[in-house]
Amino acid sequence: MSNARPDNRATKQAGTASLRLFVALAAAAGLGLGSSCSLNPVHSRAVSDLGPERPEDYPPESEFHRPGEPCALCHSSDGPADSKFVLAGTIFWGPDNYLRRVDNAYVRVKDANKVEKCFVTNCNGNFFVRPEQFPRLTFPLLVSVERTKAPGRDDSSLKFRRMNSHIGREASCGRCHLNLDGQSIRDFGSPGQIRLYDAEPEVDALQLPPNVNNGQACPAAPETVVLQCPEDRQ
Repeated sequence: MSNARPDNRATKQAGTASLRLFVALAAAAGLGLGSSCSLNPVHSRAVSDLGPERPEDYPPESEFHRPGEPCALCHSSDGPADSKFVLAGTIFWGPDNYLRRVDNAYVRVKDANKVEKCFVTNCNGNFFVRPEQFPRLTFPLLVSVERTKAPGRDDSSLKFRRMNSHIGREASCGRCHLNLDGQSIRDFGSPGQIRLYDAEPEVDALQLPPNVNNGQACPAAPETVVLQCPEDRQ
């Protein structure tokens, strides 16, 4: 029997080649997972759970659709929508009534870099921020909402609300601010829909039109639409 040590060079070379192949395949798989929403079952399920559009409540597949829902779930790099949002949500008049949404509200956003921008809700209470509208948006964010007496004509303040906490990383207001369908027992996991008033009787006192911002009046008449916040007008 020979006492010579065996030559392990061939074994080492084979092992190195196998390791390189494994790393290459793993990298390719990782890239694939990052670029395809169809391979993200959690996200795909969340999109599916939104359910179909409701044309009886709003113009489907438009800027007025799905008020109160998590907009960026679809409007993101992982989502099925063509347009992308870095921030989006819906503003309501009160805490319970889903049909009373605030048009022409001024949503002011201040990011971690102290950049401040303002956006206006449409006739169904929706606002959305595209990447080019707020380049390099950096979380956390501070947000406030203001509705004036007659936006564009009389911009003296009717109601102003500031978010008590910051937005840490979520682009969809509706992921935290859930509509609770008027339930008497609040969901302790959500502060409820974003609202200007904390009680519906306060909203009733404003004597808003019966069908105010219930989606059926959208798109609004052009002369009633405010495109810019007061600070952005020439």
